[in-house]
Amino acid sequence: MMISYILCICFISLTVFGEELHEHHNLQLILKEMDLMKKMLQHNSEKLIEIDYLRERTLVLENEVEGLKHENHNLNQKVKTLERQCAQRPVEDVNETEKSDTTNIQKYAYEQTFELKKRTSHFNRQRSMISGQTSLQANIAFTAGVSVENLHNLGHYQTIIFDQVITNIGNAYHEHTGIFTVPVKGAYVITLTMTVEPNKVQWLDLVVDGVYINYISAGLGSTDNYASTTKQWILELDTGSEVWFRKTSDNNDQDLHGNMNTIMSGFLLFQT
Repeated sequence: MMISYILCICFISLTVFGEELHEHHNLQLILKEMDLMKKMLQHNSEKLIEIDYLRERTLVLENEVEGLKHENHNLNQKVKTLERQCAQRPVEDVNETEKSDTTNIQKYAYEQTFELKKRTSHFNRQRSMISGQTSLQANIAFTAGVSVENLHNLGHYQTIIFDQVITNIGNAYHEHTGIFTVPVKGAYVITLTMTVEPNKVQWLDLVVDGVYINYISAGLGSTDNYASTTKQWILELDTGSEVWFRKTSDNNDQDLHGNMNTIMSGFLLFQT
């Protein structure tokens, strides 16, 4: 009797210990993802500072260009006025000084026009660079998990809803539908950690716009402890595309463990 009691205590202790190890593993994965997101946010902050500087520089260049345009307009008016005066006077009445003045004004107007074109070209390059860098600053990142203890009786192709949002920068993930809607075209990193109860097996599909992309499974070893699997994908997605996870059509177990041990994450790697 005593031996049976001791064995029962040992079994319970091992089960509890196994679940604690599993939760610790999931926590480490979450911390790694959060650390990666922090680095991305820091990188984006540095880029935003650089963009602010370029925008200020652009305003300066725009003012300079406008000043040169105004100055060039005035010079052109002076040249036209002198040309009309010269045309109305006989050639013999135009002395060498006036001819020299007219030539100098024309030369100066040409030089200023050339400088205006050069600065305008530089300004356009700066504006293109700023436009290109600004387009890369779409900040998209999210992490959400299944908050309930277990999802029971999942049907074929049923969407998995990650109802508890941890991060949702850009508000592209919808916790009521479980769907991530792509705000800008680009390469995205999608990660899923799924967990099943002891002696359970589960398969999920990654879906984009209703089209099957890949699968993820957990619990194939049929152990007496909770089983967990993490898988990551890099996908090039178009604006407006929808990404979600669903249960497969296979007749495997219909349960999925929650308690924030089944988590979906995603973020924009770069725009394309």
